[in-house]
Amino acid sequence: MKNEWINKETEIPPFIDVVPYCFKKENKEVMDFLKRQTLLSDNRDNIVTKEKLQNLLSRDSEFAHLMIPTCKIKTFEDLIYYIGTYDKVVLKPGRGLRGKNIYILEKMGENSFKIGFKKNQWNVNLNSLKDFFEDAIKGNYYILQKYVTSRTPQGDPFDCRVHVEKSSSGEWSVAKIYVRIGIGQSVISNVNQGGGISDPKEFLKANFENDWKGIYNNLSSLGKKIAKKMESLRGTHIMSLGMDIGIDENGKLYLFEVNDGPSTKALIHEVAFHRSNYYLYILKNKFNYSVIEPVNMIEAKQTEINELKHEVKQLKEIVLKKEKKLNQILNSRSWKLTGFLRKTKKFMTKG
Repeated sequence: MKNEWINKETEIPPFIDVVPYCFKKENKEVMDFLKRQTLLSDNRDNIVTKEKLQNLLSRDSEFAHLMIPTCKIKTFEDLIYYIGTYDKVVLKPGRGLRGKNIYILEKMGENSFKIGFKKNQWNVNLNSLKDFFEDAIKGNYYILQKYVTSRTPQGDPFDCRVHVEKSSSGEWSVAKIYVRIGIGQSVISNVNQGGGISDPKEFLKANFENDWKGIYNNLSSLGKKIAKKMESLRGTHIMSLGMDIGIDENGKLYLFEVNDGPSTKALIHEVAFHRSNYYLYILKNKFNYSVIEPVNMIEAKQTEINELKHEVKQLKEIVLKKEKKLNQILNSRSWKLTGFLRKTKKFMTKG
C-alpha cells in the first residue's frame, strides 16, 4: 500500500509476449531459460537481416518488384562506387531499430557530395566524405540502398507503415495502415524525430487521386503476404511485424524494410484488441486450455441480463397490482365510513 514495487514468485506463464529489446546481451541467461520453459511471441531464432531479406525477396517473383538495390558496405571504395552508380543512396544500420542513424548521400559533382541526417544537410568534398565514413560507418554493420523518391508535393519524405498482428484465428491480420510524414526532415519519415502521421486513405486520395484505392488495397494485401513470407523464412513463430513501404510519384510501391519489433504508439487500442484475442487463441489451440470465447461470454451475460430484466418487469407488475388494489380499498365507501372507528381505536389505544 506504499506505492512500491514488490517481488512476487509465480509460475511461468505458458505464453509470454516479448519484444526484441528483451534479448539484449545482459538478459541472455534469462531469455535462454524462458525459451526452454515457455512459448515466446518471438524467440529471435533465425533472424533475417535487412540485407539478407532484400537478397531473398529479390529472387522471389512475388516480391521482386518491391525490392530496392541493396548491398553491404565494407570499404570507402564500396561507398564511392555505389554513389557513382545511383547518384543518391541511403545508408542504414543492418540491425537498426526505430529508424536511427540513417543517412542520405548524394553526388553533387565530381568532387562534391551532400550528406543528410535527420533535419540537417551539409556539403562535403571527397576528403571530408572519407572522414565521415571513417567516423560514422567504418567498423559498423551498414547497408546501402538506392534512394527511392517517396515524398509529398511539399518535399517531405513519407512512407506507409503497414502493421500486422496475429488475429483470433491465428492468421495474420492488418491492425492498421498509417502514413508517416517526415515534416521538415531531409532523410526519413521518422515520427520520433518530429514527423507526423496521416490517415492513409485521405493521404492517398490527396496525392494519387484516381489510383488511391488500388494503392491502398495493395498495401493491405502486401502486409499479410510479406508477414507470411517472413515467418516462413525464419521457420519460427512470429506475432507482430511492421512493413515500411514507400510510394514513388508514379504510384509504384517499394519495400524499405520489415521491422520485427514495430512501435505500437500509434495503434495502442488496435494492438490491444488483436493481441488479447490472439492470447486466447494460443491458450485454446496450443495448450488446450478451456477458454470461454469473449463472444460467448458476452452472449451469456446478455442472457443473464435479459432474465433479470424479465424478473424486474414481473415484480413491477406485482407492485402495480398491489398499489391498484390498495387504492381501491382506500377509495372505497366502506373504508371511508369506518374511518371514525379507526380514529376512535387509535385514541383509545393512546389513552
